[in-house]
Amino acid sequence: MRKKANPLIFLVDDDNSFLKTIELYVRQFFHGYTVTTFTSGEECLSQLDRKPDIILLDYLLNANYPNAMDGIKVLNQVKKTNPDTYVILFSAQDHIEVAVDIMKHGAFDYIIKNDKMFLRVQNAIRNVMHIQELKRDKEDYKMKMQVLAGLAIALIGLLIYLGIFHKSVLEM
Repeated sequence: MRKKANPLIFLVDDDNSFLKTIELYVRQFFHGYTVTTFTSGEECLSQLDRKPDIILLDYLLNANYPNAMDGIKVLNQVKKTNPDTYVILFSAQDHIEVAVDIMKHGAFDYIIKNDKMFLRVQNAIRNVMHIQELKRDKEDYKMKMQVLAGLAIALIGLLIYLGIFHKSVLEM
């Protein structure tokens, strides 16, 4: 499988300390990936034209600005604008209702901020990249099959024209 050159990851959290920690972690394990950080959902949304592969997004984003968009609103905007972007939400809230709700809105995963979080982030990013590689491989295969089908049709046409290929073979 071939990998995309420089996958782009957005990290969004209103806690600067946590944001820097998760940024360092992602950069440590995913060399060659482009990582961009944002302290608000609005900042992230303003950069969606860069077409990030993955957005790691905090569920609650109102610590600094009480009227800031929350993670669900940002997720909805991302999915509307870039439906192929994988969004992974994380939060300190350990409530099944939160996980179910964000999945209904199209999140790829929900990660609880706890002692297992960093390993789960690493696994989630690897899973997304693997899915993207499989999609690229599928598209490559489809394109190759279309080219082969076109060549086969052209070859049969040429053989019929030259009188080498009998039409009765086509009727089989």
